[in-house]
Amino acid sequence: MNPAARADMESRADRALRRGELTEALGLYESLVRAFPADAALAVKLANARELLQPAELEVIQAARATASIPLPVGPSSPVQEGERLFALGDYAGAAACYRRAVQERPDSELLKERLIELYGLAKAMPLQSPTDRALPDKAEPRLQALLDRVASRRRLKRD
Repeated sequence: MNPAARADMESRADRALRRGELTEALGLYESLVRAFPADAALAVKLANARELLQPAELEVIQAARATASIPLPVGPSSPVQEGERLFALGDYAGAAACYRRAVQERPDSELLKERLIELYGLAKAMPLQSPTDRALPDKAEPRLQALLDRVASRRRLKRD
């Protein structure tokens, strides 16, 4: 994990903790501690996140992780969820576009604005071609169809 990815993951964990999304924050901190076991500051943050949860809540999280291998049906995603999915794929420009839509829906959300600024910074540092473009077909007609499908899916997300 490079320093930029680490800083981004840590800021996402901190943001989730501020929003009260303890399960998400706990998972992110656990991932960071596994990646950087010698970092005492991360270990303290993980311990603090665990202390905020009740023992029964920790049991529920552990039970959910045990059954996480069972695939669940996926409903339509929100612009924020789609932005995070694209971020995970390395498509920072696409993620920023999703977050722009989320900010238009909720212009008073400081957390969304903060994430959008982070994504703009990452998108500027990336090459112009999206990493998801590698999955496009080589031949012209199937490539055009795949691009049209991508545009149509983003329009569906925008309407939802």
